[in-house]
Amino acid sequence: MPFKGRRKKHLQKRKSRNQARYSWSDFFADIFFYVPELIVLPFRLLWWGIRGLVRLFDWT
Repeated sequence: MPFKGRRKKHLQKRKSRNQARYSWSDFFADIFFYVPELIVLPFRLLWWGIRGLVRLFDWT
């Protein structure tokens, strides 16, 4: 097999191996992890904000 053919076959193999595909399981995993985090995040920010203000003005 000439060099050009081997090179083409090698690149084609490499391309198919590294091709990242976003599957349904990835989609559901994203929903499972990110949606609860987006729901909890505002409450967590509010909690840390209030806690920081209390610590800032609590000089006793």
